[in-house]
Amino acid sequence: MCHGHAGTIMVAKVAGTDEIVGGYNPLTWDNSTRAYMETNDSFIFSLKNGNIQNSILSRVKDQSGALSYLNSNDQNIYGPHFGNYELAMKSNVSNFTKDKRS
Repeated sequence: MCHGHAGTIMVAKVAGTDEIVGGYNPLTWDNSTRAYMETNDSFIFSLKNGNIQNSILSRVKDQSGALSYLNSNDQNIYGPHFGNYELAMKSNVSNFTKDKRS
């Protein structure tokens, strides 16, 4: 999904709430390897209930595990992973092409 792209933003709405979560990766995603990547410049965020005062911005604490790259075999159900699964996408539906299970 993100292979070869740098400066990417992941955004998702939490079902049943007004919350939006996401993350930013300044590095180029690489699905040819499974590894943790180092950076101090990525971050994750939560925007809650349309009120900016309730929002959260979390910056990298351990740059050695800032991002987790999954190889292409895993990308049919897993999307971007920020940190040690602090923010990760997973779908058992199909390559993130459907919103809900049928």
